[in-house]
Amino acid sequence: MTMIKILVYTDGKPAATKALSFAAELTRRLAGELAVITVRSGTPATEEPAPTGVEFALAEQQTLPRGLQFLAAAVDLLAEERILQKPTNVKIRDIPHGHLFVCNTRDGQRIPFYEIFGHFVEALNHEIDRHQYDLLVIAPPRPGNLKRLIGGDTTRKLALDLHTSVLVVRGGNADSRYVVCADGSPSARRQFPLLKKMLLAITRPVELAWVNETSTDEAQRQAARDCLRHAVQWLETCDKNGNLHEREGDNPADIILDIAGDDAVIVMGASLRHHVYRMVRGSLPIQILDRTPASVLLVKLPPEADVDFFKDPFVC
Repeated sequence: MTMIKILVYTDGKPAATKALSFAAELTRRLAGELAVITVRSGTPATEEPAPTGVEFALAEQQTLPRGLQFLAAAVDLLAEERILQKPTNVKIRDIPHGHLFVCNTRDGQRIPFYEIFGHFVEALNHEIDRHQYDLLVIAPPRPGNLKRLIGGDTTRKLALDLHTSVLVVRGGNADSRYVVCADGSPSARRQFPLLKKMLLAITRPVELAWVNETSTDEAQRQAARDCLRHAVQWLETCDKNGNLHEREGDNPADIILDIAGDDAVIVMGASLRHHVYRMVRGSLPIQILDRTPASVLLVKLPPEADVDFFKDPFVC
């Protein structure tokens, strides 16, 4: 199985520690690759010069520019999580549009720490495209209605424009219930290749949820039933139980929120292509992201990706 590559975002705020801890646990359980990033507005010229090209003592991290302080604090947390051995010194390097330093895991793998200056989503996408990260783990703030109206909803921007899957960390943790929304649609079926990579990290039975709306035609109902049956069979071959939630109702968001509660990871599918932008804006994933206190894993794969869940063999 291909190793999962995880990028975790930190901005130095308390919520970022939850994202770092969640990413650390996923990395440990999946033997994945991990990188840490922070994005800063403006340019390096707007801050005090970073001590680049020399060994810098992490004990003096409070003297660093603000973005590098965030990364140094992430080193401390990942050391506490036993993901890496905290070094005494790091060597900070200049890179295009920012800075970089590297620490090593306990088994010698590299963990890069990036400070990038620029537009938030564009900077993330640049690193995602360059290094082919499978998943961004982030804990953005939940804005009020006013901030959302003036375009300040970070979570929506990630859902619409990020070039990879995103785990929005809120309630729950790596040991929480995973509630997978499986309605048989192409985007729902694209969840399973990423879920396959993450299965070893899931400690509980996978919960499969389908809301049967009265407006759903028989072909869509049959597609959902086929998807659920195929998912249960696949989970059984992986020695993982799958619990089914089949509900009737005309408000899927309300029903999914009720199934998930506060302490869960809700898994949903979306497309990466911009031609679905207007559709996604009012879609079920956006409704769930706007309202749930639980964590949400939004799986984003391109429509042409050769990862059809129904193709054989789809095995562990």
